[in-house]
Amino acid sequence: MKAPRVPATARIAVPLIAAALVAAGCSSDDGPSAGNAADTKSAAAPASATPGTGTGTGAGSGQPDPAAPPAPSTTSPPAPPAPRGAADPALKNFYAQKPAWKACPADPAYRGDDRGLQCARLRVPLDYADPAAKSIEVAVYRMPASGPAAGRIGSLATNPGGPGSGVRGTVVNLAASKPTLAARYDIVGFDPRGTGDSTPVVCADGPLMDRLQSIDPTPRDAAAVDAAAVVLKEFGQGCATRMGDLLPHLGTREATDDMDILRGVLGEERLNYVGTSYGTYLGARYADRYPDRVGRFVLDGLLDPASDRTALAREQAQGFDAAFRAFATDCISRAGCPFTGDADAAARKMRAMLDKLSDTPARVGGRTLDEAMASTVVCGYLYHPGQWPALRTILTALARGDAAPMIGAFDSYADRGRDGAYTDSSLDGYFEINCADGRFLSAQEADRLGREVAATAPVLGPSVVWSWAADCAAPGPDHAKPLDGTRLPGMLLVSTTRDPATPHVAAPRVREQLPASRLVTYNGDGHVAIYRENACVDRAVDRHLLDGTLPGADVRCG
Repeated sequence: MKAPRVPATARIAVPLIAAALVAAGCSSDDGPSAGNAADTKSAAAPASATPGTGTGTGAGSGQPDPAAPPAPSTTSPPAPPAPRGAADPALKNFYAQKPAWKACPADPAYRGDDRGLQCARLRVPLDYADPAAKSIEVAVYRMPASGPAAGRIGSLATNPGGPGSGVRGTVVNLAASKPTLAARYDIVGFDPRGTGDSTPVVCADGPLMDRLQSIDPTPRDAAAVDAAAVVLKEFGQGCATRMGDLLPHLGTREATDDMDILRGVLGEERLNYVGTSYGTYLGARYADRYPDRVGRFVLDGLLDPASDRTALAREQAQGFDAAFRAFATDCISRAGCPFTGDADAAARKMRAMLDKLSDTPARVGGRTLDEAMASTVVCGYLYHPGQWPALRTILTALARGDAAPMIGAFDSYADRGRDGAYTDSSLDGYFEINCADGRFLSAQEADRLGREVAATAPVLGPSVVWSWAADCAAPGPDHAKPLDGTRLPGMLLVSTTRDPATPHVAAPRVREQLPASRLVTYNGDGHVAIYRENACVDRAVDRHLLDGTLPGADVRCG
């Protein structure tokens, strides 16, 4: 459920899987019809919906997918039950909170225009099994609807993935990039516990983080694997020492319970939600846990909740290598590319460049560039085709023996300052949230799986696999299991055919688990589609969130 951080130049425009750099180079785990009649009550009049309307026509503009299953018959879900707080005395006070919204303090790290953004804090139980024992706070953000009150639908929650990142920038970005939605919804989000301003997890100082970021994804022998295991253990022990009793309560299940308190506090009978990447997993798990409180859901960049960590790592290894080949094909067609021939030749040269860095790291001044760091940068720039020209420039310099641009890109990704300090703890949160969800490999398991995937994903596959390696201080069970979609209303599922971080191969499986939903397949490159300004995708998203309607069949866009 993790991927490298999006480059600084793209952070404002493209929310991606959370800002987690990987220990070995790159990855992302991110851990998934008819109309949705589960509409959230409007502050004025609720928007009614007619199931199965609004299908686009024509290739590339919403053509029904001929492989889609027939549309199932649907009925409106029953009225939702009273909020959980009204039924559970131990949680009643949490649901009865009234957020004290105020203008957010300035965030010097954010480069966009966040004027109008409001902040508040909510109390949630540390341990839902004993809610009276101790509470913690989570940070909440809101961009109020810009349109007239009479047209307001309600609140639209969002989560950009990760896990490990806060959502402040995502709330602003969604409101800015989707003005038709922002006119009728309050765009809201919360930093999941352990992230952002919600008691962020901090596990390591700068030197240990440097060692973690430089674990060799292609270890030459057992001694190198053992050395990696030592670093992972030190990191896990650092989490335990610094975070104490918070660690066992950082999982996705706790986040879904916090999300339902947010729903209740906002006064919504049902939750409307846009989740991307790991945010699709969070949304799917929320829906599975609170089926009667599901409103209009859009899940883009799908993770299969039934897939275990090994399956996810394998698929992402293939996804990133496929994305590299797409980049290489484009690169070769342009001037100033370090590759020649075809994608296969480019893959061989890239692998040779990484092997050289593994054997003999490049040195620039007092800094070192190794395979893990270079893989992180390559993976990160594959998230968005708009970053491909910059990646072409960085790789051209590296091929000529100049490692400085690659080191600079890595430092930007990692928020590593010139003094060696890391100013962002997203990676720490990523590790511990996934640890609580039981989603990590040991160093020995990562070594075996990395060697296996290298046969079919030789360029970046080993780095992707090693990004799943950890020594968890508070490991939880692997929660991999399919969704019970028979209880759920229709959702809008979106998947990109060449998404590196959440490969399209998972989309049909998630669609099968959610029979009342519709799948929009975007034929393109990069991670997630709803920010691509594709008219076909945007039409389906807007119709679902604004009118509560879904296409009559699965749709292909491109």
